[in-house]
Amino acid sequence: MPRLSAQGATLRLFDPKTGQWSLNWASSISGTLFPPVFGRFENGRGEFHGDDSYDGTEVRVRFVWSGISATSARWEQAFRVDGADGWVTNWIMDFTRPSGTTAG
Repeated sequence: MPRLSAQGATLRLFDPKTGQWSLNWASSISGTLFPPVFGRFENGRGEFHGDDSYDGTEVRVRFVWSGISATSARWEQAFRVDGADGWVTNWIMDFTRPSGTTAG
């Protein structure tokens, strides 16, 4: 069976009243809009939390954006099950912008 890669889109919304962002992932594979994570950026780091499920188990989700610069950033996803100590990081992505390109 061919392996399916994670494909989709993230809708990022800023609430000026709370100063928080919501990150909303939509999967093109399952056609599902997943529960949002909420948080903010402070001192060059973004941390976002929400509730979801993984393989039928309720989990707390944490996304962390760090190392943010004009040419790079790091994103990490971690889960924590109720009653468990600490976070289990299960996905890390390092982003780099090709030289000669600009944001926009």
